[in-house]
Amino acid sequence: MHSVMTKKMRRLLSCVAILLSVFLSAQGFAATEITNVRHWAAPDHTRVVFDLSADADYQFKITENTLTLDFSGASLHPSLPAEKVIDKPGISKILFQSAGRDKCVITIVLGPHITTEVFKLKKFMDKPDRVVVDIIVGQAAIKEEIPQEPVRVPSVKRRVIVIDPGHGGEDPGAIGQNGTYEKHVVLAIGRDIKKAIDRMPGYRAVLTRDGDYYVSFSRRLNVARKTNAHLFISVHADAARNRQARGSSVYCLSTGAASNEAAKLLANNENLSDIIGGVPDGEGNNQSGEIILNMFQTNTINLSKTYASHLLDQLGRVHCLKYPQFHEAPFRVLKLLDIPAVLLETAFLSHDEEERLLKTNKFRKTIASAVALSVAEYFSSSSPAVLTVDADKMQDAPSEPGLKKTSEAKHPAAKTITYRVKRGDSLNTIARKHETDLSALLKINKLKIDDSLYIGRIILVPAGAPEPAAGKSLKRYTVKKGDTMFSLAKGCSITVEELRRINNISDSDSLLLGQKIKLPQ
Repeated sequence: MHSVMTKKMRRLLSCVAILLSVFLSAQGFAATEITNVRHWAAPDHTRVVFDLSADADYQFKITENTLTLDFSGASLHPSLPAEKVIDKPGISKILFQSAGRDKCVITIVLGPHITTEVFKLKKFMDKPDRVVVDIIVGQAAIKEEIPQEPVRVPSVKRRVIVIDPGHGGEDPGAIGQNGTYEKHVVLAIGRDIKKAIDRMPGYRAVLTRDGDYYVSFSRRLNVARKTNAHLFISVHADAARNRQARGSSVYCLSTGAASNEAAKLLANNENLSDIIGGVPDGEGNNQSGEIILNMFQTNTINLSKTYASHLLDQLGRVHCLKYPQFHEAPFRVLKLLDIPAVLLETAFLSHDEEERLLKTNKFRKTIASAVALSVAEYFSSSSPAVLTVDADKMQDAPSEPGLKKTSEAKHPAAKTITYRVKRGDSLNTIARKHETDLSALLKINKLKIDDSLYIGRIILVPAGAPEPAAGKSLKRYTVKKGDTMFSLAKGCSITVEELRRINNISDSDSLLLGQKIKLPQ
């Protein structure tokens, strides 16, 4: 009996030993797999991203020309090559090597004059766990590897318009039913807008990115600040679950709640770009930074709304609009204190026909021309020249016989009084408060439309309210296709502000086809 029990015990112990051996052996295999490697090159850095099936521990060390990542508890996916040639700024190739069942080594061969940043990104939405290596190219290397445009000193001061193609790099943005990436479409449109604006005398456009790489919100805004931009336009392509949704739309910064639920949802999605694009914690991911409501911001938002109306007018002439008016939401990319900024959704990638249009050069150039013309209209309300914009050719528009250019319209002589700027004031609100138009206020104070005010500043305002289009009676007019506030005001030899005041139309309102308005005879 004892012998039988002993045999059974031995068999049981043998089974346990076998199971334990299998278990320990299984534990010896790496639980995490490095599945893929991707890279993007920007002018000042190259980003390399390693996709992981799960989180993994690693250590890295840097020598003069290599960066080595030692992974423990991780293996290489069979599809990864032993060597991957990159040949981008700051990096030549990547070497992959297994170092046992649960270890692997990745060696990045670096170029001269570089610094590196290595960090983890946790799994987020459809993005896996990642290890990111940013290879930052020094100024000396940039001069060696990236051709530089010759420095040109402009003969006259030009207005700088920053064009911001959204997304890029690891952040694809919306993806159409046929696989069209938003990041590629908006970059193409952004380049077309730049070409169109650069052809206009007195204007220069600057892109926040000119390739397939991600630029953080903070860096996009810094481009506007460093170039002393007069206007910032962020370019995007929309998407919705409703496949019938279509049309262009324009958004401004809201300092409070969004103007509608769709604008709120759009802002929430766009504000995730830094996380999707792989910005490490601490650089621009803090959502708690409230917008400081002061007089500068109020004035800037009002100017943004004025430009948004011009942009909608022009977009409506070449494409259907999602909304006839601009909407507002707390977009992080529009948080510029003293530079008017708008976000443009060009069309819907989720709509079959609009996805097809977005892939055509003709449609992209048409949108670019509309944007360029809206820029010219916005600034021409206080500029000496009225510009006309074409997709391929842009030049000063000839004056029509008997018509004066906007800036030459004479304002009735009026006595002036002084006014002290208060918190919340803007040039627009001051003009309305004193029943005058913006162009008259700018003229008597020798200001420009993009000049900022400050609390306590003394400015001149008309003592009385000049009647718009003095000496002329008014007639009823039905808005036709192609009409804009600017074209109608120009045809009547009055300013846009006067036309708005005659019809009690706010800066945020756009003209609608068939709308009844009053015009001076």
